[in-house]
Parts: sequence; structure tokens; C-alpha cells
Amino acid sequence: MRSSSLHASCIFKNSNKRRVSLDSLPDDLLVEISSRTAASSLSAVRNLRLVSKTFKRTCDEKYVISRLSLHELDLLTWYHYQDPELDYQGSELERKVRIELERKVRTKRLSNFYRRCRRNGNPEALYRQGIINYFRRNQKRRGLKLLSQAAKKGNKEAIYIYGLILICGGGRGIPEGPVLHGGETKQEGFKILSSLIKPLMSKTLGELVEFRDKIGGSIRWLGTPVMKELKRAYVPDKCGCDGRTSDFIAYNCAWHRYGEDNDMKTSSACEICLWDHEVELLFLGSFIYIRRLWIHPNDLCENIIPPISSILEKVLLPT
Repeated sequence: MRSSSLHASCIFKNSNKRRVSLDSLPDDLLVEISSRTAASSLSAVRNLRLVSKTFKRTCDEKYVISRLSLHELDLLTWYHYQDPELDYQGSELERKVRIELERKVRTKRLSNFYRRCRRNGNPEALYRQGIINYFRRNQKRRGLKLLSQAAKKGNKEAIYIYGLILICGGGRGIPEGPVLHGGETKQEGFKILSSLIKPLMSKTLGELVEFRDKIGGSIRWLGTPVMKELKRAYVPDKCGCDGRTSDFIAYNCAWHRYGEDNDMKTSSACEICLWDHEVELLFLGSFIYIRRLWIHPNDLCENIIPPISSILEKVLLPT
């Protein structure tokens, strides 16, 4: 078959019509092709493994696995997986047993896959396990260690979360922890977060909000008690700015949104005010998260409570 021949020896043709087998390419070039494919998506690298035995072997290289993108997998996929194909036959008890067995098999398979990714230094796998340990399982020391490793490898999500935890003093008092103790913890957090926004200096705060929503949405529901604990431990720093950054953020965080004529360059913003706002927003401070909309208490009182009150008056008060 033509497809099988392509799998066995995929070819390129140059101007001289000379055929070159992919399997004959240098190993370092094959690894680079595989790693770039792995960085694009998990499904792409699965397809690449089917091309030939050489690519299947190359895709198992440590460097390729370390660059593998996991964005197609949900953070807690193994906790709630259910195969709809198991619902079509058998009694109710048999169906439940089969679903549970399939769930356990998939859970074990995914756990082994994530463990392999972490063992090969995949920063996204380190980040995911880090936030699960820190926020869900209350294994703070282990979680911080994994987040620290992922942050050092340049994972933006890990840099963001790890830096905010340090600002709140979340690494203080943890024996043998990977973070500094005392007052140095917060300064280390500011240093880490500064490395995150420096590449965004040409961006605006509106774009920074989109970045935060993207990487913060996965943990807002994961460990609310731990986030409240971090919020209570947080002590805001005093800054010597003119207050323009905090005023601007306060105005735009509610119903008002950033626009073309209503935005601020990240380079001109006060970092202390900026990250103080992030702590308030992410760790359940004075804002309420309702269906992906951040609502300030003042707006809540003015726009939500009055309609509810009028409805209650109509229901409870006699006419």
C-alpha cells in the first residue's frame, strides 16, 4: 500500500530528483524535528510516532519529552474521566464496574505518562504537579520545589504562581524548602515576577490581564482554602509612586474595561502596585469571580443587590 510505504520510508525530492529517506537523516536533525513537533501539540507527536520506527524511537528521547506540550490535556483529567462507549450494554452494575475499571486504567496510564514527563524535566508537567501538590494536596514543600524547578526552566505559569506565593510568604517556615526565608522571600518573589513582565514591557496592562486570566483560571477553583491562607499572610509593601497605577487598575478591574484610549504601558506601571493587585485578584481578596467576570463590591451592591431586593419585595410584601 502507498501509505505503508510512506510510513516505512518517507522521502524528499530535491531539484535533481534524488530521493532521500527520512530515516537516513542525522540523528540530531531527527531529534530537532521531533522536538519542534512535540512543542506544538501532543496529537502531532502521536502522529509523528506513526511515520516510522526511527521517529518512534526519536520521540522517546529525553529532549523531545522535555519539550512536549500538554495543553491538550486538562489539569485534572484523571479525576473525572468517563468513556461514553461503556454505557451502551450490560446491566447497570456491570456498566458501573466497567466504567470504574476503565477509569483506573486510564488514571494509571496518565499518572505514568506525567511521571515520565517530570522525570525528563518537562516544565509543564512539573508545573501541573506543583500546583496540585501545593493547592490541592496541601504538600506545600514538595509543591514549591516542583514550581521552582518549572520556573527555572522558563514556564510562565510557574513563574507567575511561584512568584506570587513568595510575595505572600508562602515559602516561609517550610523546612528544607527550595525558597528563601524571612524578608528575603518576598524580594525573591518580586525578582521572579519582574523577569516575567520584562518581555511584556512593550505590552499594555490590558494584554497582561488576558495573560493572567489564561494562566490563573486553572487554580482559582483548585485550592480555595490555601489561596485564602496566602491572602491572609500577605502584607502589602508601601511604594513611593504617585498612585496612578493603582487608581488606573481599580477603575478598569470592574465594569470598565481596557480600551484603545484607556490603557497603560506595562513599562510605565508601578510593579509593587501591579503585583499587589494580582494578589488581591488571584487569591480571593476583595473581588468576586462570577462567570469569568471580576465584580467589585461597589458594583455588586449597585448592580446586583437592588434587582434582587425588588424581586423579594414583590414576592414577600402583600399588595
